[in-house]
Amino acid sequence: MVLLLLAEGPKTGYEIIKKIRDLLSEIGGGASPGTVYPVLRRLEEEGYIFSTDDPHGGRQRKIYRITSRGIEYLMRSAERALNALDIAMRLHLLAVKGVHEPARLTPEMRQLLRSIAEKLKSIKARTEELIELVEYFLSKNTR
Repeated sequence: MVLLLLAEGPKTGYEIIKKIRDLLSEIGGGASPGTVYPVLRRLEEEGYIFSTDDPHGGRQRKIYRITSRGIEYLMRSAERALNALDIAMRLHLLAVKGVHEPARLTPEMRQLLRSIAEKLKSIKARTEELIELVEYFLSKNTR
């Protein structure tokens, strides 16, 4: 998650913590300095990110940025995650197709299906946007 946030652009440790808290708030998750700063140190040691000191209001703060190695790691992670998502989606599709009698669905089940449909629409929109970005990058001949 830290690498994904830094792929958006440079951030301080505080900004990373705040973003993680905002993103995970709806599922009851969060982040603390005691968990995020050790991750930042480890990522920096492994060459996935680097930091620079930035004077700010009489104090020094670190600005973190992702490296090319970090971006490559994200791409490999995305490929693995998409493979897992594809398998999960195929299994769920088989399960939904297996419900031959929609009349057996309880009101709670129907509400869950509505929620799933809304999430899938959101995923579809993000997927289309991501495909456009990937195709844009692939169309640029940099060599």
